[in-house]
Amino acid sequence: MTDANEPTPSTHADDHVEQMLDLLSDPEIDHVFVEFPDINGISRTKQLRTDYFLDSWETGFPVNLLILAQTPRNAVPEGSGVGEEIDYGDGTLRPLPHTACRLPWRDDAARVLCDVVVDGDLVGASPRTALARVLESVPDELDFEFTVGSELEFYLLDDAESGSGYEPITSDKHECVSWATEEVSAFYNDLAAWSEEYGATVTSLMHEHGAGQLEVLFEYGDPMGQADDTFDFKRLVKQTGRCHDLWATFMAKPFGGRAGSGYHLHIGAFQDGENVFEADDAGSSAGTDTDTSASADGDEASNDEGTLSRTGRQFVAGVVDHADAIAALGTPTINGFKRYERGSFAPYTASWGYDNRMTGIRIPSGTTRIENRIPSADANPYLVIAATIAAGLDGIERNLEPEPPVSGDPAGDRPPLPQSPELALAALESDETLTASLGEDLIQAFVAAKRAELESFRDTVTDWEREQYVETL
Repeated sequence: MTDANEPTPSTHADDHVEQMLDLLSDPEIDHVFVEFPDINGISRTKQLRTDYFLDSWETGFPVNLLILAQTPRNAVPEGSGVGEEIDYGDGTLRPLPHTACRLPWRDDAARVLCDVVVDGDLVGASPRTALARVLESVPDELDFEFTVGSELEFYLLDDAESGSGYEPITSDKHECVSWATEEVSAFYNDLAAWSEEYGATVTSLMHEHGAGQLEVLFEYGDPMGQADDTFDFKRLVKQTGRCHDLWATFMAKPFGGRAGSGYHLHIGAFQDGENVFEADDAGSSAGTDTDTSASADGDEASNDEGTLSRTGRQFVAGVVDHADAIAALGTPTINGFKRYERGSFAPYTASWGYDNRMTGIRIPSGTTRIENRIPSADANPYLVIAATIAAGLDGIERNLEPEPPVSGDPAGDRPPLPQSPELALAALESDETLTASLGEDLIQAFVAAKRAELESFRDTVTDWEREQYVETL
């Protein structure tokens, strides 16, 4: 498997170091941001003088480990494993030279992604470490080459002139409407230009269903590379928005009654150049096992677009089997559970189907791959990718077989996904497989952070409550 610190097996660490040092030799670059994702997928950085970075990068830079587990508004959770339990001690940011790049919206700064280590060992509560654990644990006999693609929806918002909040940059449901797409051309032009230098090359823009809702696609990659690119992409989108005096948000449901924003994760798997999720022309399974007798109805599940191999069905079965725990990692905010709606393109059930956008797991047309539609756009890409691959591999290792694929709305025919963060977090804590795969330290930190958010929400009295009860009770 590919080392977590290298983008491809063919590259060499010395080459990346040389490229990083060459980049930072530019006298215009006065500052280096050492950057890492926290448990929420939020970019955290320290800004360093370039000469200090160059003198010290090989030994790394101190960081308070508690930052990994803080809430989006920086509340300190109890029981995270990286706070009071270690006397609020430090770890070290270890720069990854292959990630060094110039910040395209600045003339004087570069950034380098970092792993988080203590005494040279990767910190278990770091999301990047969790994905590395999953990739390194793939059995030799399942030495698949995974390809991963991320589709994220987001809203582009302007401050309301009335001071009442935020207004979408476009006025209505303009899905793929040309003039509405042109309305955001200045934003997209900068986003596309900057993405080239930033390493998360975008390929297309479309106006989504909601007013001010967009989807920008970028290139596929290997799991760790795609997680890094998705993390970078979200940072780039938000920064580009600010440069245009706009707020870009991946919040799952910023407006009631309007479309939610999802994170649709596409995963393919290849072995010796063969797509292991796709059945061969004779109807047998591609990949490591050609026995097709274990399908739910005695035949290969299929539609006009083709068939899914036994290995592919086992992978799907694993993801469906762990769907409740995946919902916790893929729906990391209280707001995100408002996205789950019956009869919508946002999933409501633990289900799968061929080219069915109402299921939690979809097998799209074209190249056979698995699309996980459960996560919301605000999810941490490292954790979503790690959990989906770990769950799918568990399905293969246990020889699971999914229920038949669903046509139409699966609500009522398949079990609902957890409808609250409390239920989802309980499912995650009790999921021994995902806990072992991603690491106990990661699950502990994640659950602690999310429960701190829940406690803050419960302590907050909202305008809705006052409107409902002040005059009537």
